[in-house]
Amino acid sequence: MSEGTNGAGRTEAWQFEAMFDDPTSFIGVLTPDGRLRRVNETALSFGGVDTAAVTDVPFWETPWWAHDEEQASELKTSVERAADGEFVRFEATNVGDDGERVHLDVSLQPVRDDADEVVSVVVQGRDITDRVHAQRALEERQATIETLHDVASDLEASDTQAAVYERTVTAAEEVLEFERCSVGVLEDGLIVPQVQSSESMGDDTRPRRPGEGLVGKTLRTGESYLVRDVASHADADPTKESFRSGMSIPFGDGAVFQAVATEPDSFDESDLELAELLLSHASEALARIETEATLRRQNERLDEFASVVAHDLRNPLNVVAGNVELVRKTGDVDRLDAATRAIQRMESLLSGLLELARAGKVVGETRPVSLSEVAEAAWFGVDAPETTLSIETDLTVAADESRLRQVLENLFRNAVEHGSTGSQAEPDDAVEHGNSAVTITVGRLDDRPGFFVADDGPGIPPESRDSVLERGFSTTDGGTGFGLSIVSTIAEAHGWTVTVTESETGGARFEFSGVLAA
Repeated sequence: MSEGTNGAGRTEAWQFEAMFDDPTSFIGVLTPDGRLRRVNETALSFGGVDTAAVTDVPFWETPWWAHDEEQASELKTSVERAADGEFVRFEATNVGDDGERVHLDVSLQPVRDDADEVVSVVVQGRDITDRVHAQRALEERQATIETLHDVASDLEASDTQAAVYERTVTAAEEVLEFERCSVGVLEDGLIVPQVQSSESMGDDTRPRRPGEGLVGKTLRTGESYLVRDVASHADADPTKESFRSGMSIPFGDGAVFQAVATEPDSFDESDLELAELLLSHASEALARIETEATLRRQNERLDEFASVVAHDLRNPLNVVAGNVELVRKTGDVDRLDAATRAIQRMESLLSGLLELARAGKVVGETRPVSLSEVAEAAWFGVDAPETTLSIETDLTVAADESRLRQVLENLFRNAVEHGSTGSQAEPDDAVEHGNSAVTITVGRLDDRPGFFVADDGPGIPPESRDSVLERGFSTTDGGTGFGLSIVSTIAEAHGWTVTVTESETGGARFEFSGVLAA
């Protein structure tokens, strides 16, 4: 019986020694008064000490805890509790030989003899640093998300696009802690910097074409990009050689957010996700502002429509009424010719007003369309047997095809109907101008993205070019002034800019810039 007991004791001793040599745990044996009697190699190597330096030293005074007096005092109390027979477990922070803080899950296990007296205390610690860091990162991320929702309220209160861009960059800087970030917006065929963070330098950003660098690719694809190292990213073309990492995210309609850093791997997937959350809030704010602006424009056009109908139809109605009354009184049916002309004038006016009202709606879904094919289709709607259309481009653009055709039809009619007069006004004028031969050319702009429509007619006087696209402007007494304003309205709805200038032959030339090539 005694031999069996000795065998069991040896087995227990071997088991303890195997546990004591565990390379994943810091293990020591303390006397009841807390002095360290044994410690494993894992703990010694972690603290960069030898056995002699810690043996018979109170555990709370060993080099592992000497850096923190408060924690050492709490540890002493815990050892005393374990010496009284209590199992104690707590978390502590230690400092390794390399100076790095390590988070430990520490337990103090009292060991009793046959008389149930505590004869020693086994202390064991496991490294939980990764778990603690992960938990803190999760808590910080959740706090950041909650703060971004507060930012969303600020964005919702913004009433201009500029205010949204400004608040977005401020939030990225203060909440996401991106030191150098900016927003670029597509304007006239270029991605132009709008807002930069306070830590950014003046030359951190510059205007870019949609085909340039990562910002251009972001705008074209509508996708986000995370660049851990510029040197290994084919599309990265930073404005400065010192920029080594960054991210690029599209938002809104034609805007790109970018953040950069001078060190590789400064951003990770979590940073990208949080930035995308911020920009989703910004996109919602921009969409709301655009919707409100569209409603305002529509209401303004409805008011204008009502005003024009009430004012401009009064005179032709008076003409009709007056001449019909004269026919009744005098029997002179020739008076009906004047009444007929007044009716035609009303039809022309109403047609232009309705067309303008329709053009004032938000442009439908854009898609890649062939400019030459749309131009040919528009030409079929123009009755001009002696006029020639020359299409000198195979450009494919992103546009609402029906609206683009309407633009071209109006410009073609404008050129045909004013080709033999001294000044072009707009295509729906009810005035006979002859039918002289005119050549109309559709081509691609050489110096920037876009296209033009030009003719070899008499052109538009320089003093009228700034006004010719305005509603109600006409160079003839019979003009309604709606034809070219419709062109301007549709272009504006696409985000294009229309410029009126002179063609190579002295005729009219309408240039459309800011047109995205598809």
